[in-house]
Amino acid sequence: MNAKLVAIYRYALQADKMDVTLRQAVEVVGYSEKQVKRDIKAWEAMGWVTYQAGKGRGHESMLRFQSDFDETLQAWVVTSFSEATMAQAAKWLEWDWPPALRELIQARIWNRFGFEQTEEDRFIFPRTRTLESLDPLDIHIAMEASLSRHVFDRLFEWDGTTVQPSLAHHMEETPFGFRCYIRKGITFHNGMTLTGKDVVYSLSRLLARGKQVWLFAPIDRVDSPAPYVVDLYTKAHRAYIERLLAQTPASITYEGAEGIVGTGPFKLEKQSDDVVRLRAFERGLRPRPSLDVVEFVTFSEADHAKWSARDDHSVVKWIAEAGARYLMFNLQHSWLKEDMATRRAIQRAIDKQAVVDLGGERHQVAHGFFPETSRPIPLAEPSESSKRPLRLLHLPFDVATEDAALVASQLRAAGFTVETETYALSCLLQEETLRRADLILCGEMMSEDLDLAFLAFLTSELSLVGKLVAHETDLRTMMDRYRQTDMSAWPMLHREVERYLTEAALVIPLYHVERERSFPSFLGDVPVDIFGHPRYDQLWIRPSV
Repeated sequence: MNAKLVAIYRYALQADKMDVTLRQAVEVVGYSEKQVKRDIKAWEAMGWVTYQAGKGRGHESMLRFQSDFDETLQAWVVTSFSEATMAQAAKWLEWDWPPALRELIQARIWNRFGFEQTEEDRFIFPRTRTLESLDPLDIHIAMEASLSRHVFDRLFEWDGTTVQPSLAHHMEETPFGFRCYIRKGITFHNGMTLTGKDVVYSLSRLLARGKQVWLFAPIDRVDSPAPYVVDLYTKAHRAYIERLLAQTPASITYEGAEGIVGTGPFKLEKQSDDVVRLRAFERGLRPRPSLDVVEFVTFSEADHAKWSARDDHSVVKWIAEAGARYLMFNLQHSWLKEDMATRRAIQRAIDKQAVVDLGGERHQVAHGFFPETSRPIPLAEPSESSKRPLRLLHLPFDVATEDAALVASQLRAAGFTVETETYALSCLLQEETLRRADLILCGEMMSEDLDLAFLAFLTSELSLVGKLVAHETDLRTMMDRYRQTDMSAWPMLHREVERYLTEAALVIPLYHVERERSFPSFLGDVPVDIFGHPRYDQLWIRPSV
């Protein structure tokens, strides 16, 4: 059985007949006549169809389904589903099924989501997109950051208020900076023992090739004078270094298997476009997870939406995100970079409250990127501006499309000509995408360490804002003040930077998000991590006894 036969059968049903011409079959599947004929021979051998070649002018070749083909197809679905993996079953949903059969397949797939307790405890969860790299140096999306922290550990962990020891059990000050002492007996997922040289490799790699150069610049170099000792050469103060080493990019990975092998509670067993599978690690730093396997299977957005709307999604959590949805001026490639008057005119034309009034997860008007301290900042008086055409890029999701439509209409009401286009999340930072844009709608979720996340947002190559304001010398001078200021005074600097972003019309924060996350009832009271995703290392299945 394959997608071609199913599509041809659906076409026949819609035409209310059991036969189709070869020409029609070829048009339905979009393959060549030669390829379709090759499949027909196999289908005939299985007893599913009969084929009669056309003889003479005006007599077309005909493909006829057996009268019991519907029962045959349903039986094949039932039998094959019991043997298929979730990734294989997910692929079936891409076939052009008759509606009743598609609902049958959907129901069987949905029933396999969630906890599965056989010889091992498994948690299977749907995703709507292929996951990007889990390499700590490349991560800029919350879902990937959450999974990465299940695979990798860091020298320290930030719990939101304090720094806790992790792979390093002690750190002391030295004339050159700090000396860290690494825990003994920690094993990588590949069975190799963690030592100081592994820490040196990961941190040196971060300093040399990381995308957050400014943030980690205070660390000059890293060395290991003994197997479980790591020296950090820096003039930065202790609080900054400890929190820096608790960040996702500072995760410790194995040389030659970056983004794959770590020491975390789960090891990465499989990663492909269709499935990501994590398996509990027996000899990790933290207690072994109760779940044996966590698996993520890629589905279409439409199928995921139907699954999420099921009645058993009764566990609802509202998570207020630090950060904001924002409108970014293209300060590298657009004519707007040299035209502050027009940027300010655009700033004044946007009614943020009207965007928030669209509802959903739009929680409150944003004047900066910290919801609790978001306060209006006076806008500059209007001056003469250009009315050159604008191209506004946005993500293809429903919420982003609604935002773009409203912002575009507001700008048109102010006399601008606006054209909207979509971009793919995976292509956001590529030059090809940026060269198409004057304005870009995007969002920032700061959920790890809010102070450092804000700094990374404004300086990292993995942040749209950080990439586009890299050449703003006045802003970079302001950012450099953080290194001479005690961290207790950083909130004051945050406010000054946000004011500058508004006064210079570099970026327009639109609104803060309070995200609704619905979980199936079988999860119970879901432990949620700093990114708003489940803590898979804390989930468990009550044994059936």
